[in-house]
Amino acid sequence: MTDDTLSAEHAPSFESGTGAATLFLAYTRNAFIEDERHGLGSGATLLGRGAPLFPRVALDDARLSRGHARIEHAGGTWFVEDLGSHNGTHLNGRPLTGRAPLAWGDVLRMGDTLFVFAEASEAPNDEHPVDGLVGRSAALTRLHRDLERAARQVQSVLILGETGTGKEVAARALHERSGREGPFIALNCGGVAESVLDSELFGHVRGAFTGAASARDGLLREAHGGTLFLDELGEMPPMLQVKLLRVLETRRVRALGGTQEVPIDVRVLAATHRDLVSQVNEAAFRADLYARLVQWRLLMPPLRERREDIAPIARHLLGRMKAESRPIDVSLAEALLLHDWPLNVRGLLNVLSIAVIASDGGLLKWGVQVEHELEAERRMRTARASTQPSVAEVSSQPPAPRAARAVDSTPQELETHLRAHQGKVAEVARHLGCSRQQVYRWIEDFGLELDHYRAPPPRLS
Repeated sequence: MTDDTLSAEHAPSFESGTGAATLFLAYTRNAFIEDERHGLGSGATLLGRGAPLFPRVALDDARLSRGHARIEHAGGTWFVEDLGSHNGTHLNGRPLTGRAPLAWGDVLRMGDTLFVFAEASEAPNDEHPVDGLVGRSAALTRLHRDLERAARQVQSVLILGETGTGKEVAARALHERSGREGPFIALNCGGVAESVLDSELFGHVRGAFTGAASARDGLLREAHGGTLFLDELGEMPPMLQVKLLRVLETRRVRALGGTQEVPIDVRVLAATHRDLVSQVNEAAFRADLYARLVQWRLLMPPLRERREDIAPIARHLLGRMKAESRPIDVSLAEALLLHDWPLNVRGLLNVLSIAVIASDGGLLKWGVQVEHELEAERRMRTARASTQPSVAEVSSQPPAPRAARAVDSTPQELETHLRAHQGKVAEVARHLGCSRQQVYRWIEDFGLELDHYRAPPPRLS
C-alpha cells in the first residue's frame, strides 16, 4: 500500500538521467529561494501548508491549504492534482482543473508560493564552484561534469550556446582549471573587419600595411603557454579560417607581412551561437576547421531549459544591484519563472534592473515597463525561431543534412501521432522534433486527454 507522505524519507537519490524528479521551492514569502528542493519518491507527495518538505524554509504561506495538491508518479508519467484547495493551483500560469501530466520545467503556483518541477540531479559539488554559473539544475550539473573532464586536457573545445548563457564564463573556467601558466586572452570575431582581425590574431611586421608603424606579435603569440578564446567563431571570414587551421595543425604562426614562423603553445577554445553544422553544409564554414575545433563540446543550456535555476540567479543578480532584501510580488516572480528568456541571463538582468528602478525602493512588482521588456523579448524569440535553428540541434556527428524542426502542430496531427505511439509522449516529441514539454502544452491547448490514447495508469491502492 502506498500512502501520501509529508516527508522526504523515501525520496530517491539525485541521479541524472534516471527519470527521478525534484520539486524546487522557487519563491515564497515575497522572496526568491536559493536552493531548497525535495526529491519526489515513488509514492504520492502531498503539498500544503506545514508540509515538512524543505529543510530550511517552512511552507507557512497563509494562502496554502493544508492538503493543497498532490504529485504522484503513475504509468511512467508524473502527475499533479489539486485537492480542492481554497485558492486553487496554477500550472504554467493556467488554473489547474483535475489531474494533469508534468514535464521538466513546469511551474506550479499554490497560494503565493511557487515551485518548479524538474529532473533530479546529482548532489552538487561545491568544492570547485564556477564563478558566474549559478544554479543546481541537472543541466548545469552535467555542464560542470563535462567542463571538469575537459579542463586539464590539451584538446580544443567548442562551446555552443545562445547569447547570455555564459560561454566566456565557461571558457575562463576551463583555463583556470587547466593548469596552464600562460594568460587567458579573449577575442570576439564578430563585427571586426577582416584585415583588423588578421592583425589581431596573427600579428604583423612593421610596414606590413599602411599605418603599421611598429610590429605586433598578435594574440596567438601573446597567449603562448595559455589559452586563446575565440568568441563568435562562426563570424570568422573564410580566408582567416584557412590561416587558423594551419596554425592549429602546425602549432606555428607567421605574422602578416613576415617570413618567419614562430612556434607557439596555445590551447584554443571557441564559442558560437550559430549552428556550425549548417554553416559547413552551406560552405560558410570549413569542415576541416570544424573537425579541428570540435575535439570536445560544451553545450551551454538556455535558461528556459533550467527554470529551477532562475530563482537563485535572480537572487544573485539582485545582490549585484544591492537590492537583495527588496520584497518581490508573486505576479512578477511567476512571470519571470515562466518567461522563455531569449537573451538568457542578460535578459533576466535587464528585467530585474527595470523592476528595481520602477519600484522606487519598494516592492518589486509587475509594471508597464517590465511588461514592455518581456514583450520585446517575446518578439525577439519569435523572429529568431523563424530564421535560425537552435544550437541545441547541432549534431554531435560530423556535418550532415539536418531535418527541419517542428515548430507547430494541429490537433488532428497530434492525435494521429498520439494514437500511433500509444500515448508515449517521448516518442511523439522525437517524431515531431520538439520537446516533451511542448507536446504536453499542445495536449493542454487542444483540450486532449492523454489517457484516451493509452492504457490507464494503475491506481494507487
